[in-house]
Amino acid sequence: MKDLDGALAEDRTPDQAGELPLYVDLDGTLVQTDVAQEQLVAALARPRNWPPVLRAWRAHGASGIKHAVWDGDGFHPALLPYDAEVLDYLRAARAQGRRIVLATAADRQAAEAVAAHLGLFDAVLASEPGHNLKGAAKLAAIRQDCPGPFEYLGDSAADIPVWRAAHRVGFVRPDTRARTEMQAAGARLTLSTDPAAPAWRGLLRAMRPHQWAKNALVFLPLFFAHIYTDMRMLLMAALAFAAMSLMASAVYLINDLLDIPADRRHHSKRLRPFAAGVVRPVQGVAAALALMMAAVGLGFGALGLPFGLVLLLYFAMTTVYSFALKRFSTIDVIVLSLLYTVRIVAGAAACDILLSPWLLTFSLFFFVSLAYMKRFIELDAVTEDAKLPHRNYWGAELASVQAFGIANAAVSLLTLAQYINSPTALETYGARDILWLTVPLLMFWIYRTWMWAIRGKVGDDPVIFALKDRISQLTLLAVLVVLVAARHFEFIGFIR
Repeated sequence: MKDLDGALAEDRTPDQAGELPLYVDLDGTLVQTDVAQEQLVAALARPRNWPPVLRAWRAHGASGIKHAVWDGDGFHPALLPYDAEVLDYLRAARAQGRRIVLATAADRQAAEAVAAHLGLFDAVLASEPGHNLKGAAKLAAIRQDCPGPFEYLGDSAADIPVWRAAHRVGFVRPDTRARTEMQAAGARLTLSTDPAAPAWRGLLRAMRPHQWAKNALVFLPLFFAHIYTDMRMLLMAALAFAAMSLMASAVYLINDLLDIPADRRHHSKRLRPFAAGVVRPVQGVAAALALMMAAVGLGFGALGLPFGLVLLLYFAMTTVYSFALKRFSTIDVIVLSLLYTVRIVAGAAACDILLSPWLLTFSLFFFVSLAYMKRFIELDAVTEDAKLPHRNYWGAELASVQAFGIANAAVSLLTLAQYINSPTALETYGARDILWLTVPLLMFWIYRTWMWAIRGKVGDDPVIFALKDRISQLTLLAVLVVLVAARHFEFIGFIR
């Protein structure tokens, strides 16, 4: 027996098919992200929101949570990662005079905000507390709104009941089951886009493996203790590097999830996987938890209690920074510098090395300078009367930030000079006077990098710049050569 939609499909011409009302999904179709997941992550970042979200879940399930996490002030439909092909298709349908309806499982408040922003929809069908508009429930709502034939655009297996009932169908970045449905659509197909890239690719990019190079700081205690030929110690430091990298990647995922609104306002950060909608927030949360468990297991299991405690300290500091401290000026740069110093402490804990207070003091001032440089770069991109998103810095403070950064760099150089002139250096290095060459080398690198930051040539992160810049690489190599030479060669001091 032929159903009504099948009979109409044979009778209609292509022009007449263009008169069909068009129903469009929001999450994964019109936008490349999941609005409810983003709102949930933002809400749960504030512990005061946990009780009302829990009550909403108990009372109405998923639809209650979507409604409870709604934040009208924090939701910016203009910043969402819309699918360009879908928007073009909707505008063409609008030009034809077709009725267009946003049909989504997202909360009605979010759906209506998107509809108001785009100005393309005649009506909105969305979830409300106690009624989650997904799958069969969405189909029922569409049937009530339009008893006759309709066209539907969706993206995932949850849309299969609606696709099967629709007269015309469109598939946007379809998942595996949706692609199977698309192949069976035949002549009913009106729009299809390429499948979404595998989530693991976006997650890997969000983990920022290039940032793992910062964790090479765990090798510094080994180097300055001059036991870098001990294979067992090198293995312990390598395991510490792996554990710190896993934990750092988990933190990067959490940071990016919390910074989605701010990243979408940034000229380059808007391309990050979560901000661009390449990876859904729930996938990021799952990956972050898995990475944290792996890091903790490796830290305590292979490297022992002292390193494990330092690893947890690193995680605690980064968590407090992400949730609160990054919003306070001055405190944020000090915490950032301490996070670099904690990496050095972690290397010492892994290899059971007693750290020199000289190394800790130098690293503190040196990394405060780099943290201020990072803020300087961000401030240089805003006007004097503008404030950095989620940061307590204003454009008018640019010169002050620059002065603080350069001052801390100078203090780090002074600390190095005092160390070279100390009895500790005399006892440690057979040719201590060679160490004086590190002062002009580091002076050159620090002030050259600041000059390049002022010229806008450093990029977003001065540490990453240092790792990629050829002059920086050669300078670092020269410093290492000087340190090794001072340790292993007798030399008649050229200062005396």
